[in-house]
Amino acid sequence: MKKLNSQKDVINFILFDRLPVRIGIMVLAFLATLAGLAVPYYQRDFMSHLTISPLLLCTGLALLSFILLQMTNFLGQREALITQKALAEKLYHHILRLKPLTTSHKTVGEMVALYTTDIPSCTMWLEQTIPYALTTAFPLILAPIFLNVVYDIPYGLTLSLILALVTVNLLLARRQSGFFYQFKILAGHRMGLVNEWIQNIKSLKSLNWVQSFESKIIKKRVEETNNRIAMVTNGQIMNSISSSVTFWLNLAVLFFIAYMHNELIGHIDLIAVMWVMGVFLSKPLRQLPWFFTMMFDAWTSIRRTGDFFSLENSPYHIDNPNLPLESDETLVVKDLNLVIQNKIVLKDINLTLKKQEVVALIGPIGSGKSVLLKSIMKETPFTAKRLDQLPHSYLPQEPFVLSGTLTENIALEYLEDETQVKETSPQAFKALQQAQFDIASDRISNGLQTVIGERGLNISGGQKQRLNLARLFYNPLPLFLLDDPFSAVDVGTEKRLIDALFTLRQDGHSFLVITQRYEFLKHCDRVIYIEQGEIKFDGLYREFIQHTKYQKFIAGDIQ
Repeated sequence: MKKLNSQKDVINFILFDRLPVRIGIMVLAFLATLAGLAVPYYQRDFMSHLTISPLLLCTGLALLSFILLQMTNFLGQREALITQKALAEKLYHHILRLKPLTTSHKTVGEMVALYTTDIPSCTMWLEQTIPYALTTAFPLILAPIFLNVVYDIPYGLTLSLILALVTVNLLLARRQSGFFYQFKILAGHRMGLVNEWIQNIKSLKSLNWVQSFESKIIKKRVEETNNRIAMVTNGQIMNSISSSVTFWLNLAVLFFIAYMHNELIGHIDLIAVMWVMGVFLSKPLRQLPWFFTMMFDAWTSIRRTGDFFSLENSPYHIDNPNLPLESDETLVVKDLNLVIQNKIVLKDINLTLKKQEVVALIGPIGSGKSVLLKSIMKETPFTAKRLDQLPHSYLPQEPFVLSGTLTENIALEYLEDETQVKETSPQAFKALQQAQFDIASDRISNGLQTVIGERGLNISGGQKQRLNLARLFYNPLPLFLLDDPFSAVDVGTEKRLIDALFTLRQDGHSFLVITQRYEFLKHCDRVIYIEQGEIKFDGLYREFIQHTKYQKFIAGDIQ
């Protein structure tokens, strides 16, 4: 699948992805215009002779013009849906490629708005703008030519009238698109606030901060409402102008014919001229303001979508990638450095883990412990001489819980039928036991089929943490990277979890564990102390606690 990297790529994709169909839309719109202009031409024959043949021909041409217009609109809408699907798929894969550091300045609401608002708006060029442009532009271009060639009405009159109308509608449409753009921005901000409110409602209530937070949402909603009122008012003005414009065109042409034309136009030709100005041009002139509005609105969405597609991960660099590990190694890191916004985050990290080795990673808050784990997973733009590891499992500091059954949360798979449930349940139950998640004592009413609510709102922090640990026991990989796995459990549970983890150790697994729980440090093969992004100590626990340099940290004076 070809990537989109800029606004230009998005525009090219919308306009030229299925080029034969785009050309077909243009041809249909042109033919519809020619068929529509042929009606007044043959109408003159009918008015002159009052025979059935030209009447049937006029009727057939009018019907043909209508059919071709509908086909133009149908193809445009069909292409818009196809392009929406393709754009959404490209956006989905792009978001999957992006790392948290790259999207840290983007809210959830903004990214959701790309799907719900901007992708459909981008394809308005296909659904409405291009069909409107063609079925508006061709009549507005060809009608003055037709009136000049057939009825000797000067180009200057019709073109100046049309140009004046286009200018007025362009200004109003530009203003309307500004309201649309603000609508998208405000909607994205509000969605982000509402999402944050839902995620943290329990904490907000406990902090007595609900009213203050909700007032912020309401304020954003008031801004949205005011913008919507201005948008509707401007739209009504546009509709008023477009609905009355044919009257003023007819009046201007009649004035010209009556007072300024050198030769009299017969009543038959006059009816044909009025048909062109009052009937043939009525639809193009009515849709003219909305053509401009949709064009500008689509452009703002294309710009926002293109800007998001232009986001790229800062690449990591390894001098000697994919070197083979020794038979007793699970992880080797050599001279790893990480600089973010000119700030040194990690400096000269050298680290090796052997099979069946348990290593604790400790240090003050903000020293780079979690960032080091993410760098080992190649989620940051680091540089290193070497970084090689066996397949690994990762436990984040903030546990992830999906809306599904307990079994589905452990297997990380939605189980569609009873057979899958029966096959998965025994292994899931065993993993829960190893993670010290007891269904009875943890008050899980419906066993493995208990539905865990969205974001785990109906279970405690300790249960979430043990549920995430159960996933590691369910599918144990050679290397475990654990970020503070005991922070939400009591001392007794911690001891049992350590025993369970050391059972896996006997099977050949290795552990790199961020922790501040000193009980766990006693069981580790090594302790690594990191401060300000540098490894200051790498050795035995008993040597660490006896070292005078680290007594302040051990006493809790360094956080």
